[in-house]
Amino acid sequence: MLNMPELKSLFVGLALFAISSTTLAHHSRSHFSRDWSDLEGEIVEVHWVNPHIYFTLRTTSSDGGDRLVLMETGGPRYLERTGFFEDTLQVGDRIIAGGRLSMRSDTDFLLEQITFPDGEVLAVSRDDLEARFQDQRIDTAAENKGIFRVWSIPPNNEREIHTSLNALGREKAAEFDSVDNFSTRCEPAGMPRLMWYPHPFELVDLGDVIRMDIEIYNQTRFIHMNQTAAPEDFAGSPLGYSVGHWQDNNTLVVETTGINWGLYSTGGEPLSEDAVVIERFTLSDDQGRLDLHIETTDPVYFNDPATVSAYWVAVGDSIQQYECIEVVPPL
Repeated sequence: MLNMPELKSLFVGLALFAISSTTLAHHSRSHFSRDWSDLEGEIVEVHWVNPHIYFTLRTTSSDGGDRLVLMETGGPRYLERTGFFEDTLQVGDRIIAGGRLSMRSDTDFLLEQITFPDGEVLAVSRDDLEARFQDQRIDTAAENKGIFRVWSIPPNNEREIHTSLNALGREKAAEFDSVDNFSTRCEPAGMPRLMWYPHPFELVDLGDVIRMDIEIYNQTRFIHMNQTAAPEDFAGSPLGYSVGHWQDNNTLVVETTGINWGLYSTGGEPLSEDAVVIERFTLSDDQGRLDLHIETTDPVYFNDPATVSAYWVAVGDSIQQYECIEVVPPL
């Protein structure tokens, strides 16, 4: 397997492409076309990392020369559910890659299907993972762990999101740099955006404190169950200060204040330090599903409370190391 310096040398040796320094491992997929494309070629590079796996394919350009294409797909946890493991696709393998080209560059590709020389077809898109994900539900009632376990978001979980910025909020959001920002720099997200990424989190009971281990950005939150407000001397942080209490035995209510991250979401919506975030984690009767409703009130930038609703399920996952790495595709 080639490492990044070797891959860069390959690019130079082929003298085919300029190098872009702004595309990173974690980014929006909105720039990929809806039109299906097939690319035939040889795998020359593999990045098997969480949250996105990347393959570099050497294929043929329209003028008959070599062309390198960076192919992005899901993370190891999701691909392994399809039977796709780290040694399934290796450097030197020839395949037909099916998926969607970027509308920004014809060397950036969203990989959704692989056809091997023997005709075997392996689907690796989110839609094809849903059934396999549901099949891995575990007997949560028998385990009786309640809320204290690892929670995983289903691949096709439709999150309900409402945000209404006032004039000042819209003005501030317009200043957001979509190319150079926390996400493209691989910097951790703050609250409340941290809570609706498609990555698992674990709730751990420490008595007066609940610890939340969040896979994305390798973040840790603490929910203080023996307090009703943040200490007066709390100076603020991107995650704020969280206090919690139980409601109706199956709902954990968490209030977070003192958030100084400055953003509400990855789209650049702002968040002031006056914001208050209320989270409600509700456990299902069979203990297999956790519904999360987040309400964020911000008198500075919002017309009314912003809300997000989503759910997580128990499938026996563990928290994996998150590696936000720079990937240097050809132009």
